[in-house]
Amino acid sequence: MDTVIFRGRPDVRNECEQWTLVRDAQDQEEFVIQELVKLDAMLSGEPFARLIRRMTVAEFLATDQPPAVKHKLQLILEERNAPRPPR
Repeated sequence: MDTVIFRGRPDVRNECEQWTLVRDAQDQEEFVIQELVKLDAMLSGEPFARLIRRMTVAEFLATDQPPAVKHKLQLILEERNAPRPPR
């Protein structure tokens, strides 16, 4: 399951950074993928993303990534781990 954490604002070349939370089926561990997304290419069907980094969640939180991205990731993780009310 892939969850987009955050996508930055496009620059003058219509490119932006994107962070995605992914679970590797073989590793059973979650990773944060940081990519450079070319929005024009995405709309035209061309390859549109270039990998910048692949980090475990712990590695990601220990880096100097933008605070807004870290905060959004923490919210996603907290929501996922919150106890569900009984039905």
